[in-house]
Amino acid sequence: MPAFPIVDTHLHIWDPARLDYAWIKGNPLFDRPYHVEDYARDLGPVAVEAMVFLECFADFDAERGQYLEEVAFVEDEARRDPRLKAIVPMAPLERGAQAEPMLAEMAEKHPAVKGIRRIVEFDADPRALTLSPDFITGVRLLEKFGMHFEINVNFTQMDIVREFVKHVPNVPLILDHCGKPGIRAGAIEQYRADIAELARHPNIWIKLSDLPVEADWQRWTEADLRPYIAATIETFGVDRVIYAGDYPVCLQATTLPRWVEVLDRAFTDLGLSEADTRKIYRDNANAFYRLGL
Repeated sequence: MPAFPIVDTHLHIWDPARLDYAWIKGNPLFDRPYHVEDYARDLGPVAVEAMVFLECFADFDAERGQYLEEVAFVEDEARRDPRLKAIVPMAPLERGAQAEPMLAEMAEKHPAVKGIRRIVEFDADPRALTLSPDFITGVRLLEKFGMHFEINVNFTQMDIVREFVKHVPNVPLILDHCGKPGIRAGAIEQYRADIAELARHPNIWIKLSDLPVEADWQRWTEADLRPYIAATIETFGVDRVIYAGDYPVCLQATTLPRWVEVLDRAFTDLGLSEADTRKIYRDNANAFYRLGL
């Protein structure tokens, strides 16, 4: 375990009694509430200084969503665990300029909101959404409010991100979960090519998370993950890689302590210094999310 408290930049918490989430219905692992107390219990020996909440794909449609309701729910959770210092909700950026009033409300009334995320992976047409003029306009609006944008795709959609990043050079970006690389398919060369192209853009950072979930859930080994960990750090450098746990989604394939142990061993074998590991586990997140630690 790291010899210092870390920052977890990808925490999900939800309560089906407060918001609707169609995607968890009937799932034996996820169809239940997950609160900050569950996360604190499942951390085990991992010391965490601060957490960042990421939106949980609460139900939405073209007319409305539960965007502000989710922010209010997380603010309630943060009152019980003040380590929860930042919120990255969803917002209807596909509305273009019409999204500005909601972004203004988030910025003015909810100071813990640091950015916006969109899981384009599950959209009916991820390419058409992400590269549409209105969506790009909505993302560009984030600069006005000092917010960043996080994008979630899988490895078959990384070409979309490679094009999208060219349109928003002034907005800080994060690629969640290393772009969900094709570990099961052994697609390491594709991964190296994709992130090499993305790393050319100085405004995009990468979140080192969820690799066990993208491998064989029951039989993955550290050897399966190590090439992707190494490629991420070698390509983006220690200054633009950010640790994340992705609780409770990670529980499909690992525990939070096991994930940290995997990274600890990888960082040691890659020859990272203590200062480098601090950057990945804590300092980069503190700077990017403006946590004031």
